[in-house]
Parts: sequence; C-alpha cells; structure tokens
Amino acid sequence: MVERTSVGRSVLLVVVAAIIEAIIGPYLTFGTISPHLTLIAVVICAFGLEEVQGLLLGFFGGVLVDALGEGLFGVGSLGGLVAAAIALRLGRVQVKGIERLLLTQGAAFSVAAYDIIHLLGTELAGMNGPPLGRFVLLGVLPDAVINGALAYLFGIWLLRRVRVRGIGWT
Repeated sequence: MVERTSVGRSVLLVVVAAIIEAIIGPYLTFGTISPHLTLIAVVICAFGLEEVQGLLLGFFGGVLVDALGEGLFGVGSLGGLVAAAIALRLGRVQVKGIERLLLTQGAAFSVAAYDIIHLLGTELAGMNGPPLGRFVLLGVLPDAVINGALAYLFGIWLLRRVRVRGIGWT
C-alpha cells in the first residue's frame, strides 16, 4: 500500500487552521509578526498532493484568509497560491528523512513571500507602507523564522494526520 495525502483531511486542516488564525491570530500579533497558521497548513497539505489539487487548496486557503482576515482582499489568495507552489516543488524531493526540514523551509519562504506580497499590495493600493529595508529586516525575517519554527515543531505531526494508506479518495 502506498501512503498518500488525503484531499478531504487536507481541506479540513486548512479550514480549521484558518478559523483558529482568525480567532487567536489578533491576540498573538506583535507589530508585523504573527503566526500564519493557514499558510503553514497549506504548505503541509500541498506537500504531498498533485499539482492541481495543491494549487486549488492553496487558493482556497488564501480565500479563507482574505474572508476571515482584515487585510487587503486578494493578497491572501495570491499568498496561498505561492505557498502551495513552493510546497509542491519541495514535495517532489524524494529523499527520505528530510521532510521536517523541507516543511520548515517551505513555511518560512511562504510567509516571507506573503509578507512581501502584502507590502506590495498596500503600496499599489495607495496606502503608505513601511520602508522596504526596515520591513524586511524587522518584519519579514522574524515572521518567517517564527512560522518556520512552528512548522518545524508541528509539521511532521500534522503531515502524518493528513496522510493515509490505500487507494482511492478518503
């Protein structure tokens, strides 16, 4: 029997992560640093999915971030797509035993990309954002490190919850 990622469990994990992020996220935000649980869930779930399934899951998670959050609409959707694309590429690495490292890198890069997309979106919308250098140094890097650490701590455990053995849809 082959072990694969369940689409149903993946969608459920992304929905639960988005709801938890919407409820608890504002209380855990320090400036521009906050846990992006939905992006971490998208990276974990898209890690073992097929291309189209992973991209659709990333878009769905991004729409949930947009709908439940208070930022610019569309930034979460693009961030979810980028997170899924990163996870899909990292999921193609066929080396046994480095899944934890790949999930950590995928989550950190996805959060960094989301933060930069958010900054570009606010600048393009005509709102004043922080200077790029200071934002990258004091916002993007700590945010990526914290979310990468969350993925390192809980990524493998969650990955085992969305993986199933067998053939067919479950």
